[in-house]
Amino acid sequence: MTKRKLTKDEKRLQTLDEETEKQKKSVVDQLKKTPIVQLACERSGVGRSTYYKWRKFDKIFAQAADRAKEAGCFLINDIAESRLIRMIQDENLTAIIFWLKHNHPKYATVNRVIHEYDMTTDKISVEEQNAFIEYLSRATAQRLLANRTSAEIRQEIEDEERDAELKEPYRKKMEEYMSDPESK
Repeated sequence: MTKRKLTKDEKRLQTLDEETEKQKKSVVDQLKKTPIVQLACERSGVGRSTYYKWRKFDKIFAQAADRAKEAGCFLINDIAESRLIRMIQDENLTAIIFWLKHNHPKYATVNRVIHEYDMTTDKISVEEQNAFIEYLSRATAQRLLANRTSAEIRQEIEDEERDAELKEPYRKKMEEYMSDPESK
């Protein structure tokens, strides 16, 4: 089978599409390093409005960008934490207090304000935690203990396999966005 020759316009569109994909990949890579859209766009040579247009029309790109921003936040958090620890080692009292307030239960502040029927708090209460755990366990038990025939279970497994096959192109595109360019 011979390939048909592309027209001039088709070649141009194909080239533009390839360039756009490179730019999207570049933006995602920049977001992994610095999770700030403006900086990532500037470093990639892409306008913010273009970035948001891509997010609107390309859901895979939007999800990849969200994951990259999350990875970038982890990186920045690691850097900040290492600098905080360095300040603690240098006996910076403010850094020591900050660390203890946020990482040691003895020094953490818990604000509970009770006013008639309203209650506000920084942390989830033990009662709320237990209620949520009970809700999750009941929901899980219902799913696990549901009276189903073997045919229904087999059908459910087949449906899940079919869904996984449909999501395969999506997964490959996501892996392409999330792959590390330095490892290639």
